[in-house]
Amino acid sequence: MRHVAVIIETSTQYGRNLIRGIARFGRLHDWQLHFEYRGKTAAEPDWLADFKGNGVITTSPDQRYSKALREQGMPVIDLQGTLVDPAGEHLIVDSDHRAVGRLAAEHFIEKGHRHFAYLGYSDQSVSREREIGFTETLAARGHKPLCHHTPERKARTFEALHRGDAAFIASLPKPCALFCCWDEVAFRAVQSALEQGIAVPEDLAVLGVDNDPVFSGTSRIPLSSIDPDIIRMGFLTASWLAEMMEGTPLQKIKLERLVPPKGLIVRQSTELDAIEDPVVRRFLELLRQQRPGLLSIEGLARDCHVSRRLLEQRVKAATGKTPRQLLSQTLVDAIQRFLSQTDYTLAHIADLLGFEHAERLSHLFRRQTDMTPGEYRKSTAT
Repeated sequence: MRHVAVIIETSTQYGRNLIRGIARFGRLHDWQLHFEYRGKTAAEPDWLADFKGNGVITTSPDQRYSKALREQGMPVIDLQGTLVDPAGEHLIVDSDHRAVGRLAAEHFIEKGHRHFAYLGYSDQSVSREREIGFTETLAARGHKPLCHHTPERKARTFEALHRGDAAFIASLPKPCALFCCWDEVAFRAVQSALEQGIAVPEDLAVLGVDNDPVFSGTSRIPLSSIDPDIIRMGFLTASWLAEMMEGTPLQKIKLERLVPPKGLIVRQSTELDAIEDPVVRRFLELLRQQRPGLLSIEGLARDCHVSRRLLEQRVKAATGKTPRQLLSQTLVDAIQRFLSQTDYTLAHIADLLGFEHAERLSHLFRRQTDMTPGEYRKSTAT
């Protein structure tokens, strides 16, 4: 059995997925992992000073103990920095950040966007690399994104971040596709946009990175996000450490060095195709009201300041569907969320969504899905 110290933060999705990948390799190769709950900036734990195991994987910014262990001959992989040899090859496993940026650009182009923006950090190499991949891919298609970088870390406060984000987001054309360096930034961007009355995704499509459920799942508008496949990165990091524990120098390891993103998870923040017509964008925004059962096509046309006939023409031209079809789908989606995520009675769901009677809700749902609400709830039960 090998004993491996894993000094990686558990407070972020990145760190947790790294540990998952390392553990996946360790289970296959009879490793005992030594790790604990820790924050992103925490110093290495004191127990590491007396660690008598076989290897260390660390992301700690304070590496006094792992550095001493390395000097004593213990294999140590430091994922805090990016090591590149003179030929430009990565000497440790890393995510392919430029590929992440390329995937973001391709997603927005496929959605029909013509205006693009990037929100990132000026003092983070990961953010800069993702920005390069994003901007280069757009440039190849004749587009140039607007970019905003947060202050350097020493000048970074919550107020400064909020003010800078808000001013940048307010200045963007509509509709616009905003790529954020990671989910925390995307979460903040959605919050800032909604505070300013900017509809997401109708006026501003927002995409993050990491597929972090803490941010994607708690955002008022569920966040689309790129999964950079950090679990695989953790697995490969462990495989590199295994080679080092067998005596292979780091420079001689020929395993995969850059991990491509696993994919893009589309949620509400980017699910719509880009729509130039402001009337249609307003119509789609209105559909997301708290009690959609109270909506009518006549009322929606009035709130969009057009006639019903003109609304139907413009919505059909922009989306390929009629206002009635989109309203019905909105209602069904809302009913499905309550049925699958709560144990509320039909009467309570009907009241929350603005239906006068539960029977009307049930009739609409069955007509649209060929299932009763009860049958749907049973089909989604775990």
